[in-house]
Amino acid sequence: MFDLISIGAIKLDTFIILHEASVLCELKMPECKLCIAYGQKIPVEAFSTEIAGSAPNVAVGLARMKFKTSLLSIVGSDEMMAQARAFFKKNKVNASLVKIVPETRNSAAVVLSYKGESTQLVDHVPHVYHLPHNLPDTKMLHISELGQGYESLYREALRLAVKGVGISLNPGSIQIKEAKDELFELIAASTVLFLNMIEARRIIGKEDVEIHGIMASLKALGPKYVVVTDGLQGAYAFDGKTLSVIPSFPAERIEATGAGDAFVSGFLGAILKGKPAEEALRWASVNSASVITHIGPTKGLLSLTEIKARLKARPGFQAKTL
Repeated sequence: MFDLISIGAIKLDTFIILHEASVLCELKMPECKLCIAYGQKIPVEAFSTEIAGSAPNVAVGLARMKFKTSLLSIVGSDEMMAQARAFFKKNKVNASLVKIVPETRNSAAVVLSYKGESTQLVDHVPHVYHLPHNLPDTKMLHISELGQGYESLYREALRLAVKGVGISLNPGSIQIKEAKDELFELIAASTVLFLNMIEARRIIGKEDVEIHGIMASLKALGPKYVVVTDGLQGAYAFDGKTLSVIPSFPAERIEATGAGDAFVSGFLGAILKGKPAEEALRWASVNSASVITHIGPTKGLLSLTEIKARLKARPGFQAKTL
C-alpha cells in the first residue's frame, strides 16, 4: 500500500538567475512587472534544468521523509521521459502510474529568478486524467492543479473518498475560476484543503473578511483541515476548533519555486504520522524554508530527521492559537 499517490503534470523546468533586471510596480499594487533590456544579451547565472511540477514535487517531498509514494501523470515519449524516470528512481518515487502517450509534447517552463522571486514562462500541455481501474491501494490521494476536463477525475476521487481514502486537494486557477459542483463536492470530502490567501478569498467570494471569517467559511464547506498560506506572512490551519497561525521559518531566500509544494508535503507528512495541525504547520514551514535556500523545487526538501533536528534547534518556533 502507498501512503500517497500524487496526481498531476510533470514538467521540465529551466532555472535562470537574473541580475540585470528591474521591477516596475503600478499604483494598483502589488501587481508588478519584471523588466529586462529588450534585444540585448543579458548575463545570467545558475542555468540548470530539473524535473518539476506540483504533483511530482509533493511525491518527492514525502518520499524524502520515507513515505511510500507514487505519481499518476501523463507524459510524451521524448527525451524528457528518460530524464524523469531516472529522477523518480533516484528519489524513490514509484512511477508505474505514469502513462506515456507517443507523439505528445511535454510541459516545460523557464523560471526567471530575480531577488528571490520567480517569474515562470510556461508551456503547459493539457491532459485529461482518470484513475485506473487497478489503482493500487493508498492511504491518500493528493490532487494538484489540473487542466480542462478535471471533472471526471474529481468524481472518481470522490468515490474513493467515500470508501475511506484521504483526499489532499490543492485546486488550481481553472478549478477555482469555474467553481463547479465537482470542486465543492470534493472539497466537502477532503482531508486537507490547501489554498493561498488569494485563492481562499475567491472561493468564499469575499474580499473584505478577516482570517477568522475566511477559515470558518472554508471549514463550513466540509474539509477536515483547512490550510491557507499567506506568503512571507506565514500560514494558517483550522480544524473546526483551533485556528493556528505560524510565521515563515527563518531562511535566506535564493529561489522560491516549489516552496508551496514543500509546505504541502511537510504538512501531509505530519498528518500521516498522526500529528495535530499545529505540529503539521511547523513541519510544513521548516520544509518550505529549506527549499527556498536552493535553486529548484526539490534540492532543499528535507528528511524527517532533518525536519525534527531543525525544529529542535529552534524550540521557540511554534504555532500560535488565534
